[in-house]
Amino acid sequence: MKTAKLFLAGMYVHLAFSIAAPIGILYLGWGGAGWGRSNGMLLLACLLVIGLVQLLGWISVGAAVSAYRRNDMAQLLSGWRTLKLGAVPFHILNFLWSLLAWGALVAASRGVFLLLVPIPIGVTWLMVLQSGFPGWLYIRCLRESGEDAAILHSVCQFLPVLDVLSTLLLLRRRGARPS
Repeated sequence: MKTAKLFLAGMYVHLAFSIAAPIGILYLGWGGAGWGRSNGMLLLACLLVIGLVQLLGWISVGAAVSAYRRNDMAQLLSGWRTLKLGAVPFHILNFLWSLLAWGALVAASRGVFLLLVPIPIGVTWLMVLQSGFPGWLYIRCLRESGEDAAILHSVCQFLPVLDVLSTLLLLRRRGARPS
């Protein structure tokens, strides 16, 4: 699915902006020079990328629903593999960067920014949710065709870490090797 590939690429662009924005803001002089136009533009660009990636994610969900309605299991499988297996490095790097950046922000603010921590967690979980739809719909197709696929696998598609483990287990059991 082309939309799955675009969404996956968007996730990595989001990660790059999530790393570049705080570093750029610090480099441009948050402390001494104050908040300038460049800092605002960098933050705005980062927020626009987040919005664009979310839009791509929902377009990818729509494409998966369309493939499900056509009973196009090959396209669902392709999108599922692309999103779940291709996003593993993204989620690892995103977790490490978020731990470092938000840990530093919360520590520097003496806990005030702790209130903002649910925002990046929510954005990342939305990406997990959006990338889980092709797998969830593929598992529904399997169940509708009479094959044995536990409902637990459907639930796992929307839970971080368990989604990848469930995907690998199902792909291995069905003989559809990850590529």
